[in-house]
Amino acid sequence: MTVLVLMRHGRTGYNAEGRLQGSLDVPLGEEGRLQAREAAAVLHATYGAPDRIVCSPLLRAADTAAELSAVTGVPARPDARLTQRSYGEWEGLTLEEVRERWPREYDRRHQGLDPRIEGWGKAADVSARVAEGLAEACEGARLVVAVSHGSAIMLGSLGLLGLDVHSTVLGKLPHAHWNVLESSAGRWSVARYGLSIASSLVDESADAD
Repeated sequence: MTVLVLMRHGRTGYNAEGRLQGSLDVPLGEEGRLQAREAAAVLHATYGAPDRIVCSPLLRAADTAAELSAVTGVPARPDARLTQRSYGEWEGLTLEEVRERWPREYDRRHQGLDPRIEGWGKAADVSARVAEGLAEACEGARLVVAVSHGSAIMLGSLGLLGLDVHSTVLGKLPHAHWNVLESSAGRWSVARYGLSIASSLVDESADAD
């Protein structure tokens, strides 16, 4: 059996302002670095050293993964397939600004559909590339930790599980929280969802990623 821990990066200044980041390379804020450090300690204490750590190459994910590398001694390998989806024209804007300027496309997004805007990373494409990267990282491994982004984790998980990429059944993770998926005989399942540094299930709104 393979255990895959999918961790969302720590909080950034853009997250605190409610701004969409997408493919923008925004670094962790002070709070986010503390979140990453605390989460790394809990993950190490709970699971021990993973066989592999993989991460999105964007700073907020790479720096979160670096905290886990520091305590486990396992280097983090960046994989561009784990990067966040592009939010196209919406990147850098707040959700309120998006709603004011693109009301119909904002509604489509909140219905689980791809908005029809320039540069948007379509759900099916993002799901396929993230799932491919995760599956490859897990080949021959007992335990893998992947550090990525809210939408990328959700869509990649849906891809591994064989679920509709427009489904909202999984929801998004708060910052520095993680999900646990397991693979046995080639089939993936959700073992735990929304774990935090307290190792408990949470019910918390996720900021814009």
